[in-house]
Amino acid sequence: MAVRAEHEEASDRWVDAGPFRAQLLYLMASGSLSVDDVAAVAGISARLADRLLHGRNGRPLRRISPETARRLIQVSDQHVQALRRIIVPAASARLQLRRLYRAGWENLAIAQQVRVATPQLVELAAGADTCSLLLTVRLTAAARAEDSLRYRRRLSFLPMQRAA
Repeated sequence: MAVRAEHEEASDRWVDAGPFRAQLLYLMASGSLSVDDVAAVAGISARLADRLLHGRNGRPLRRISPETARRLIQVSDQHVQALRRIIVPAASARLQLRRLYRAGWENLAIAQQVRVATPQLVELAAGADTCSLLLTVRLTAAARAEDSLRYRRRLSFLPMQRAA
């Protein structure tokens, strides 16, 4: 009985993923954003957002944590639509841009990834005072994706080193 009570208590901590999958799709459509962009705005991992959208191994994600649910539901369509119009200090965007430079990215590849004109990145790198919140979000999403990719590569390399 105690095991069953613990299991029921643990399952109470998770919520049905369906409505939040719909929220993710709605936010993507409302702001013409990628799944990574919405993940960055909501403060959830891009991998989790991708799994929510596409499932895992062909099976849809059935439940998500209440914290993930809260983060997604707190982002409104008005917020994602305003990302282009909200002007913010450029320091955070510049930091993300530098992370991409250090990872070996060049302006053209970054511009294509974040869907902006290359001169806008050059201006940001040169010390622009402000930029759109959307640019900050997209640079953050790109830098997070690069970090995740590098981490996965490092993990896949480690077992080979141990075997040698």
